[in-house]
Amino acid sequence: MQTVARTVDDLIDTFRTFGEEGPVYQVVSKVNGQKVHVVVVQTGEELDYLVERALKDPEAK
Repeated sequence: MQTVARTVDDLIDTFRTFGEEGPVYQVVSKVNGQKVHVVVVQTGEELDYLVERALKDPEAK
């Protein structure tokens, strides 16, 4: 059963995918109210990602 992330705090330490078919990423921390810091699992790439988009991305299976 997947839980729905509703706030930026709900996203921390979750694994999600970029859209329905994209790569898996882990949300590691808040940057500010608009962005979170994520790590792409397959590549180790780190980037800041919009909270609005992360909240819409599905949890990784």
